[in-house]
Amino acid sequence: MTQLKKIRVHPLAFESFGVRSMCTYVETPDIKVLLDAGVALGPNRFGFPPHPREYAALKERREIIVKTAEKADVVTISHYHFDHHTPSFTDWANLWSSA
Repeated sequence: MTQLKKIRVHPLAFESFGVRSMCTYVETPDIKVLLDAGVALGPNRFGFPPHPREYAALKERREIIVKTAEKADVVTISHYHFDHHTPSFTDWANLWSSA
């Protein structure tokens, strides 16, 4: 029987952090993978624009994703919604899209 080695799972950007995302970093003894390296805000959720705290969370989470991407062996994008893929890290006001 093969023994499982240590697997670490780090949620980097999720709704509970104040942003739209599911960015996750997974580290095993063999490989480091960054899943869905994007982060966004929801435009006009419940009729309201993003709160200033959400913009602060977006900046913070994006910085964490960039730093984590530098140490990852593999970076994946499951699909091209902005909460899973951020095409421009210079566009700080990147808003979620259902397109």
